[in-house]
Amino acid sequence: MHAMDLTESKSPAASSAETDDWFVTNGVEAVGPVTFELMRRGLHAGRIPAGSLVRHTTWKVWRRLEDIDGLSDAKRSEQVAELAQVSVDAEVRASNPRNEPPPPPAVEELIAPANEQLPPSVRPPAVDPVNVFAAAETLEQAFLLAVSTAVTAASAFVGLVHVVRPDLNATVCTFAQGPGVEPLLGERLADNDPSLLAAQAGHTIVAEPRLGEAGRHIAGRIARALPGPRGVAMVPVRVAGGLIALIELGRNTRAFRAREIAAVEDVVDALAKRIVEQGWL
Repeated sequence: MHAMDLTESKSPAASSAETDDWFVTNGVEAVGPVTFELMRRGLHAGRIPAGSLVRHTTWKVWRRLEDIDGLSDAKRSEQVAELAQVSVDAEVRASNPRNEPPPPPAVEELIAPANEQLPPSVRPPAVDPVNVFAAAETLEQAFLLAVSTAVTAASAFVGLVHVVRPDLNATVCTFAQGPGVEPLLGERLADNDPSLLAAQAGHTIVAEPRLGEAGRHIAGRIARALPGPRGVAMVPVRVAGGLIALIELGRNTRAFRAREIAAVEDVVDALAKRIVEQGWL
């Protein structure tokens, strides 16, 4: 994988655009804020790896750089405004105590056919979470990098970060990555959600093909963004013995392996260390 190198100076026109602040990551390295034109030139020159993820400074989700690069200037501006509004609306949803999540589907609705051939297992890329989190200047940036790096480390397709919000007395889906995740932003976890209870007890969950209660609740959320999840997992984020967030992951190819989720636990450990070092809590 090519190293990201964005040492090229910004153009005066791009520098004058106050809202033209973007972040880019391939899950192994992270850069930002930079202008969109600088990212585009880095992609086309091979300094940014294909498949890298980007987000505007106003977003709480990531998008593939190639998808944004393919838009006209007008369409890109529309995309920026749309996802910025989604992020604002998520806070409104989170602040509504009557915003109840839907119940998870039955286990039978979440199980793929047993005779369906699975793709071969591929070892996920090695990540350096300490290096990734060095680019984070705020807790929000750290959480956003945590979800992208966790997805990369586990070869997941969808990642959700549920943040404990003492101000709302709730745990809220605040950051996400993957197709169709926007409707989940701002959604509260029920106080008795088995995934949340496991996180509060400090337990990691790697769901088996036959889902237990915690796996069923995670899969129910993931399935609303990614139909037919085969693998779901949860890793708690704890600092000084207290739960501050939980990361849930999903993919629709196969169940997660222990080594993949162990890599996510390394990401979470690096995140917790960065939070303590920076005094963000």
